[in-house]
Amino acid sequence: MATLRELSEITGYSIATISRVLNGDETLKVTENTRTMILEAAGRMSYPNKQNINRKNNLSEHLKLGIVEMVSVEESEKDPYYLYMKNNVEKCCFSNGIETFAMQYDMREGCYRSAVSRELDGILAIGQFREEQIIAMKKCTSRIVFLESSPFPETFCSVVPDYEVGIRQGVDYLVEQGHRKIVFVGPEFSTDSTCRQAPELRRKIFSEYLKQCGEEVQGVQMDAEWQGDDVAEQIVQYVRSLSETEERPTAFFTYNETTALGVLRALQIMGYQVPEDFSILSYNDTVLATVTQPQLSGIRIHIEEMVKNAVWLMERLVKGEDDIPLKISVPSTLVVRESVKPVYHFE
Repeated sequence: MATLRELSEITGYSIATISRVLNGDETLKVTENTRTMILEAAGRMSYPNKQNINRKNNLSEHLKLGIVEMVSVEESEKDPYYLYMKNNVEKCCFSNGIETFAMQYDMREGCYRSAVSRELDGILAIGQFREEQIIAMKKCTSRIVFLESSPFPETFCSVVPDYEVGIRQGVDYLVEQGHRKIVFVGPEFSTDSTCRQAPELRRKIFSEYLKQCGEEVQGVQMDAEWQGDDVAEQIVQYVRSLSETEERPTAFFTYNETTALGVLRALQIMGYQVPEDFSILSYNDTVLATVTQPQLSGIRIHIEEMVKNAVWLMERLVKGEDDIPLKISVPSTLVVRESVKPVYHFE
């Protein structure tokens, strides 16, 4: 993971400015270009490319791939997860001698456009897309690999994080640390692989897995959008609403890091200490997890590994090695830092 000092040396901005940008401080007056530059630099340094560049006698050297993103620049600044994924796609393709071209969706014409004049060899699509957008991609090329979603798995290759493994890792860790009342903080609904509203997957898995943990472990579902300011306000209201006779939660398990920052901000506003008073376990584990005080423990989604597998699937499609679309589910890893404290129970 990059340090604030290293980011400061690379970008030219002060450590204080970088810290406030990464922590989503909306009171900081900087340009959108500055925010994007800092987030992209953090993404590049957070996930170093470990591949050796070898472009000789490599089919990949001649490939031209379109990169399609579901989010805008403004959205990626709120949750840089997809920005980091795009940066890793570009680095991995560069390492393999693959040319990439950004593609934009023309809503009026119902098609994707890019700066390349010749036919693309394939498309790497990052995120979730509506069915009409997927149809528009197919008009450009039949070779499409999806990252972070799996629409029409009988037709398209995809690489997704294994959320079931991640949630189980997180719950097991918190229970092992003695936590018996855990609040999952996240939206009730999110979009599925074709942008239709569906129950949020991580929250659903959390609820189902808690039922297997026995009656001594209690799970609380807290509806919250993932933007930090909204989460902070709701956490303040929730904690203040707890009665003196009610068992207090000891841990918050959050939908993503932006949500975790909102929870942390709310607890600090109320004068609580993390992890002394409440523990926080985050999800995604990007550079944001290391610039907070305390640093966030979390479930790491292996973005670099997902990207490497997506590029491998694309090369396989171009070679025509198999007509069967593959779906690769990449497991996560528990990363222990400072934001979770054991809870001891005395009989």
